Amino acid sequence: MAKTLEAIKAYAANPDAIVAAGEMADVRFKTGETLSLRAAKLFHLLIQAAGVSVADAKQHRMSFAFLNETFHVSIDELENLADELHSAVLKLRLTDQNGRVYTKSGPIISDLEREDSSLPQAELRFEFSPSLRRAIQDSTHWAIISRKAVLAFESKYTLRIYAALSLRTGLRKTSETFLLDDFREMLGVPTGSYPRWNNFRQFVLAPAIAELNQLAGFIVGYTPLQHGKRIVGVKLTWGVKDGAARVEALKELASSKVGRKARRLGQVEYVSQAEHMERQELALALSKLPFLTDDTL
Repeated sequence: MAKTLEAIKAYAANPDAIVAAGEMADVRFKTGETLSLRAAKLFHLLIQAAGVSVADAKQHRMSFAFLNETFHVSIDELENLADELHSAVLKLRLTDQNGRVYTKSGPIISDLEREDSSLPQAELRFEFSPSLRRAIQDSTHWAIISRKAVLAFESKYTLRIYAALSLRTGLRKTSETFLLDDFREMLGVPTGSYPRWNNFRQFVLAPAIAELNQLAGFIVGYTPLQHGKRIVGVKLTWGVKDGAARVEALKELASSKVGRKARRLGQVEYVSQAEHMERQELALALSKLPFLTDDTL
C-alpha cells in the first residue's frame, strides 16, 4: 500500500503541490479550539518546506526571505502564529498495526527557533511534534492541495473545506453526509459561535462554498438535512470542474485579489430535484438518531 511519504517524494519538484496526509486534511481540534487562517496557512507552508523528511525527528530550516516571497509576515506576527501552532491540540484518528483505531492528541510543532531578521539569510527553524510525525509516518492516504489556493483563501473555513474535499476527491467520492456537530468541529467553528443554522449558513458555510467555487479545481454544493424544525446534518456534493472552468480558477488565482469578492457575487445555492429526494431519504434515516444539536431554523 502506497504511503503519504511516497506521494510527498513524487510531488517534491512541483512548487504548487502541498501533499497533506489524510489525517491532517481531516483533522479535528480540541473542543473550542481552532487555528486562525494565517496560522493554518503557515502550517501548510511548513509541511511543504519539510518535504520528504517531514516525519523525521529533526529540525527543519526555512529562510525568512523564502517565506516572505509569498507569505508576508512580520516578526511579531510570526511569533503569534508560532504560539498558535504550539498550543493548538490536534485530535488525530489513527490505526495501529493490528487495525485498531485510536485517537492521538498533540500540538503541531514542538519546537521553534527564529534568528534576528537583520542577520544575513535569517532562518526559521522548527520541529514537528511526535504526534504529528507519527500520523504522517503511518499515513496511507493524502490530499494534493494547491499552495496558490491556500495562500489565496480569505476564510479559514474555506481552507478547512478545501483540504477535506481535496482528500475526498482523491478517493473518487462525490458526496458525503456530516452530522452538524461533527461538521462544525471539522471546520473549527469556535464553541458557541453561530449556534443557529441560519447564522452558520450565512456567515460560515455559504461564503466558504462561494470562495471554493471561485478558486478551487472542483465545484461544491451543499444540502441541509432537516428533522422536524432542526437541521441535523449537511450533505456536501462535489465534482471536478471542466477544462474551461479550471482555467478560469487558475486565472483568478494568478490575478490580484482586488475585486475578487465582487466577481463571485451572484453565486447561489442550488438543490436539484434528485438531491431533494435524496435529502428526504437521508433525513428519514437520521430521524432514528438522537439529536446532537440544539440548532434551530
